[in-house]
Amino acid sequence: MELHERLAAARKQAGYDTAVEAAEAVGVPYGTYSGHENGSSGFRADKGEIYAKKFKVRFEWLMRGTGPMVDLASKYRELLTTFDSLPPDLQANYAEILRNLAKPFQQQEPDQAQPPAKAKSASK
Repeated sequence: MELHERLAAARKQAGYDTAVEAAEAVGVPYGTYSGHENGSSGFRADKGEIYAKKFKVRFEWLMRGTGPMVDLASKYRELLTTFDSLPPDLQANYAEILRNLAKPFQQQEPDQAQPPAKAKSASK
């Protein structure tokens, strides 16, 4: 993915449907922003930092295409902060929903009634 394509992907994941909306949100003239996004003009690191912060993507991903698009640690912090701000009854409801969603991915406990299978000997 090229720089301008990553910029468009960052804008979309940040919830800006159009380049016009993004340009206004960032405070960049539309012509400048659209040139950056359509690839007719590149942009430097200083502008990349602004875009990365506004679109909540990792600078390294935006500028070089390395690593994940978003910093998962900051996303988790944002999620936990939001969860902590909920009333206790909603926290309990959401926690139960998350537990149910996680069940298929949890490691199953071995059945206590069945002894572990013995390895077959390789003797011939």
